Amino acid sequence: MIGIMNILIGLGVGLFTLVLLKMYSSIPEVTTALLSVNIGVYFTTSPTIFGADRQILFSLGSSGVHLLAGRYWTLITSMFLHANLLHLGLNMYALYILGKVVELSLGRWKYTLMYFASGIVGNILSALLDSMSVGVGASGAIMGLLGYMVAMEYRITGKLSSSTIFIALFVIFGGFSANVDVLAHAGGFSVGLIWGLLRRFRPAYTVRYDLYY
Repeated sequence: MIGIMNILIGLGVGLFTLVLLKMYSSIPEVTTALLSVNIGVYFTTSPTIFGADRQILFSLGSSGVHLLAGRYWTLITSMFLHANLLHLGLNMYALYILGKVVELSLGRWKYTLMYFASGIVGNILSALLDSMSVGVGASGAIMGLLGYMVAMEYRITGKLSSSTIFIALFVIFGGFSANVDVLAHAGGFSVGLIWGLLRRFRPAYTVRYDLYY
């Protein structure tokens, strides 16, 4: 269970991350906040640095059982929970790489909306089709960012490179990792892909794409 010390450590680590990113990086505001909150929550929910409290993961993770019981908030709380340090590290690295590009392209509010929409849709799809599993992690939302980037490449260049297709499929299906929520990945990716295909890119976005991708 979460104790006072866990809460204080989580708050401290989260605030330290926020200050560090603001001082030494040019990451946009929302991505900075998401990184800080995810890291802070991990240390709040982890009795040790190596793994989160399983009871918390089952209570606040996303699942079909929770949805049937009316615990809809778990669609969001699950997006800020991570099972272990490797899980957190991989997701935060992906958020750092993709988030700064997509936030510059969409702007703060649309970026925030797409991020949460991707995560929620991914969690709903996973809960409906795999109701007995409990899903945690920001990967569904991050897959939305990847889907948007794929759409961005297609809209700007008129094609998709084979490497882009391979990387997208590799990430969606979890690469070499075990216990990957493929349904949440696919749902989140679809939201970002559709979002990117339906919006118009102004010339300025082409410059940003070439600069960061």
